[in-house]
Amino acid sequence: MPKAAPVRPSAHLEQSIMAAFTFFDTESAWDEDLHEAYRRIDPKVQPHHRLGSKRIFAAAALDLTLTDNGQISCDAVHSWTEHDHGDEEAVVSGLFDHLRARPDRVAVGYGSIAADVPLLLAAAMQHGIVLPSQFIERRSFSRSALHPHTDVGLVLKGGGKTWHHMAEVALRLGLPVDLLDTKARVDFPRTADQWQEVRAHVELDAALVGIVMLAWLRTQGQACLQPTTMMIAVLDWIRRNGHMTASMTDKIATSCSTLIGLVEESYLSAA
Repeated sequence: MPKAAPVRPSAHLEQSIMAAFTFFDTESAWDEDLHEAYRRIDPKVQPHHRLGSKRIFAAAALDLTLTDNGQISCDAVHSWTEHDHGDEEAVVSGLFDHLRARPDRVAVGYGSIAADVPLLLAAAMQHGIVLPSQFIERRSFSRSALHPHTDVGLVLKGGGKTWHHMAEVALRLGLPVDLLDTKARVDFPRTADQWQEVRAHVELDAALVGIVMLAWLRTQGQACLQPTTMMIAVLDWIRRNGHMTASMTDKIATSCSTLIGLVEESYLSAA
C-alpha cells in the first residue's frame, strides 16, 4: 500500500497546539430484564423503543492534538469492553477516568447528546460514578461553538430539523462504502472473536468521529487541513495502533489505498 501522509509526533507540537480532543464512541444493547420490568408499568410500550432499557457494553476514546497550521498528532487510543473489563460499570468508569485525566481535552461524540450521554449518565447514577468535567451539566449551550463536550452531529444539524447519520457524512467526505457497511447495527457479542470485532468497530467509530470533526473545523477556518490527506493519516494511524481484527486491518488498508489514489489523481489533474 502506498505510504500515507505522516501524522506528526507530539514533540513537534509544543509551540503551536490549537486544540486537544478526545473523540469517543460507545456501543450499547437492550437489557431485556429492564425492558420487561418497564412493560409491567406500561404494557403498551413497544419492544426495544425505550433508551432507558439499554446498557453500555463497549466504549473507545481517541486522543488527538491539532496545531494552528493543520498538523495532527494521534496521541493514543483506548477501549473498554465488558468482555475485557467485567461489566457496564467498569466500561463507563474506564471512559470517565480517561476523560478525567485529560480535563483540557474537548470530548467529542457524534449524536452523543441524544444517545451516548443519556446512557452514560444513567450508568453513572446507578453505579455512583462521578462524571468527568466534560460531562458536567452547564446552563449555556451553542450549536456553533466548541464546548468541553461537543456533539459534532448536533453542530452539523444546526438550527435545522434533519439529523445526518455519521455514515452519511463519512460517505460525503469520500470514505469508501466498504469501510462503513457494518455501521448500521452492532449486536451484543457472544464469543471472544465477536468481542474483538466490537472492540475494533468502536475504535474505528471513534476515529470516524475525529475525521468528521476535523473536516468541520476546516470549514470554519480553524484548521489548515486537506480533507482527504487528513482521512488517510487518521485511518492509517488507527490501523497500525488500534486493536483491529485482521479483516478490519485489511478493510482500512484498502480504504487508505483508495483515498491515496484520489490524491494522486488530483495532483496529476493539476499538473
